[in-house]
Amino acid sequence: MTEALTINGVSLASLAYMLPDVSGLFGAPAKRGSNVVVPGRHGTVRVTRKRYDEAEYTLTFWVLGAQADGTVPGGSTAAREFYKRRDELLRILGAETLTLAFTRPDGLVLTSTCEVVDAVDFTRIGAEPLAKVAVAVRNAAAFWLESTPVNQTITGVNGTTATLTQFAAATAPMTDLTITFNGPINNPQLQHGDKFVTYGGSLTSGQQLVIAAASWQVSAGTGSAWTPDLRNITFSPGPEWISLDPTVTPFTAVLNHTTGGSASVTITGRRAYLAV
Repeated sequence: MTEALTINGVSLASLAYMLPDVSGLFGAPAKRGSNVVVPGRHGTVRVTRKRYDEAEYTLTFWVLGAQADGTVPGGSTAAREFYKRRDELLRILGAETLTLAFTRPDGLVLTSTCEVVDAVDFTRIGAEPLAKVAVAVRNAAAFWLESTPVNQTITGVNGTTATLTQFAAATAPMTDLTITFNGPINNPQLQHGDKFVTYGGSLTSGQQLVIAAASWQVSAGTGSAWTPDLRNITFSPGPEWISLDPTVTPFTAVLNHTTGGSASVTITGRRAYLAV
């Protein structure tokens, strides 16, 4: 399988729109924030836990006066087709939201939600039915995400540690996670590195506690009916209740609880990447 990029479903690997180089998508976003300058002191005081800034990509590709298969329809000309393709492209780029989907050679599909942030610049020589286009787009969410969520279940007694094999391919922090504790379990806690989320309470057999880490919500999931109390959640350091950081070594998570026997938790989310 070869590399491929689409914008809102339109291929940039056809003979109508052609992206010869995808290196504009290879850059990773910078971290935002500054260290603290202390008068009279060499250097600065380092501020930790900096967050990634939004990402910007520049795409440079060609628009040709042809259909996707390279042909010119009967009764038309390459010049007419060029203007049709140009107008189609402007409609695509003028959309409120651009969904970029990149397929790696191994078949992995990564997506990002972007917007055009600068003028769309066309460069054309004379009346030739082709033009080079430069487009700057911004990914406000910073990362690329896999299209399909993965999940990993940890089962065991208090203090059970598991290597996060299902999330190991990621290169960026994963914050939009769903954590599902399965009853019976008492005072469940999920810990990853220096991060943790705890529910101070008990679940009986058949009950679930579903935690939406990024939106700060709890629910009873698909288990037996009950009403989780949001006030029983404690976490650190935030702002999301818990996240997975692929730079943590070892890349593990710990299930803590006071049940006295075995219990389980399932982590669900999409792997995140700094670049395609």
